[in-house]
Amino acid sequence: MRHGPEGVEILGVFLQSFARACVNLSILGGAEGERLARVDSAEWCPAEALFAALAVIEARFDDPGPIKERIGTEMMRLWYERGPGRSIVARGVDFIHHQTGSEGYHGVTRGPSNDVGAFTLTALDEESGTARVWSTTPFDRAVERGVLLGGLSLAGDLVYVDVDNGADPSVFEIRFH
Repeated sequence: MRHGPEGVEILGVFLQSFARACVNLSILGGAEGERLARVDSAEWCPAEALFAALAVIEARFDDPGPIKERIGTEMMRLWYERGPGRSIVARGVDFIHHQTGSEGYHGVTRGPSNDVGAFTLTALDEESGTARVWSTTPFDRAVERGVLLGGLSLAGDLVYVDVDNGADPSVFEIRFH
């Protein structure tokens, strides 16, 4: 089982959205999903709770990557529909702007900066429809890819979104139109 760095915490709403996404997608159900979903949204929780849930998913599926990506996408849908997303994202590219300086990421994580890392927009060209996000977080890259796919698709104004981190797992090359 993969463990996260000690001292890294996530805001309860992050864990709730992960759990609700898993329940909505029928990936993690019953007591497992409901226990995570009952966390107080304003409470800080050890990131280990998320890593443990991911380990359950990884043990259940032969190829968990696409499933974890879909969880990230669903988490963003929940953030947009039930959280502050609508007030932040009017256009798909607004979600990318929200990654500047890890603003979105640092709002739901805390701990030693070297362990928490960052999820940072490093390049954006709206005219050509390209962007790059660099991740130094301890979190799963497939989930992060889903977060980017979902976040860019929230407003419904983009007809095409592609996120690829195949060349370097920590560098997400994004194309959108």
